[in-house]
Amino acid sequence: LQNNNESNPVASVYTYTNMNASGNPTFSFPDVAPASLLGQAPVGGGEIEQATDPRYRDGQAAQYNFTVERALTNSTALRVSYAGMESYRLNVTVNFNQQVPSAVSPNPNPIPFPNWGTIFSTENLGHETYQAMEVQATQRAFRGLSYQANYTWAHDLSDAQGDAPTAFQGETRYGLADEDRFNISGNRGNVIGTRRQRFLLTGTYELPYGAGRRWKSSSRALDGVLGGWNLNTLTLLETGPYLTPTMSVSLDQTNTDPAAAGVTVVRPDRVGNPIPAHRTRAEYFNLNAFAPPPAGAGRVGNASVGSLEGPGTAAVNAGLAKIVDLHENLRLRFEATFTNVLNHTNFAPPVTDISSPAAFGALTTAQTAESAGNRTGQVALRLDF
Repeated sequence: LQNNNESNPVASVYTYTNMNASGNPTFSFPDVAPASLLGQAPVGGGEIEQATDPRYRDGQAAQYNFTVERALTNSTALRVSYAGMESYRLNVTVNFNQQVPSAVSPNPNPIPFPNWGTIFSTENLGHETYQAMEVQATQRAFRGLSYQANYTWAHDLSDAQGDAPTAFQGETRYGLADEDRFNISGNRGNVIGTRRQRFLLTGTYELPYGAGRRWKSSSRALDGVLGGWNLNTLTLLETGPYLTPTMSVSLDQTNTDPAAAGVTVVRPDRVGNPIPAHRTRAEYFNLNAFAPPPAGAGRVGNASVGSLEGPGTAAVNAGLAKIVDLHENLRLRFEATFTNVLNHTNFAPPVTDISSPAAFGALTTAQTAESAGNRTGQVALRLDF
């Protein structure tokens, strides 16, 4: 909240002219705006950016878990856990000068403070619920093999992400208010960054050929070439991030002028199945499953936050290493490592703005995060003495 109240205009001096051409006052108390603008537009005052609830409290979370562990063998252990977390008093930015949504245009509901523009304020209105099953298998080195495998199935819901989140939300969405502050729970949906399923494997396998291993060679030269190799992997398999369908703010049907508060995209209605009958790269999502709310709807679109699941990730990273003893105190280490060794194409999330129909739902860009981009490799030699 370090930026809050930096632009609060109460520290500035404003001059108001309340006289028309005939010398009479344009407005007078108890009406604090001209009759033609009363309840419809600010007079003189700017926006307040960004206030904070005077009773603001830090967000809190209650965590709980239940775990069962068991040794399957002398070298292998299994752990299964249920983990949960309830977070509350999370930050949500609202516009206190927002009108109540209306099906009528112009909106007959008054602006609460007609002498001002947007009044941003950070409030403790958000909640989040996280529940997950976690499975972990661990094997200590046995016959050359050691690994740790983790699988998580998670369900993460929150109404503190805003109307159309594109990333994990930080401490506060500074300068970006929820479109409808009267229905914060309407933004409840899947948290964008929490994958439903995630599997991570790290492991090392010592190939059984060579001195000190299961199969030995009587030939020093052959052992030097084929013996002593280690294979390593870091493999990631996960479902895709959650995405939110959007549309241009010009198609909004709340009659609250959200663009004036900095809102650039809003949510449409869901009118069909977003998964095409025959999913392709060009049509990963079905454009016809969404439409702007009908004229006069007087509400935000009913397509939920995080209601689309983007493409998943499959990245197998591998390494090959060997240590050669050249002398009693001299060793040569060779190592080759590769990211996405299978060169599997992992796509970045597609455009989900129905106002861009040509780009909507099309997989066109390769993912670059989590070592899931194009295959890369490097080879290294190191001399230890």
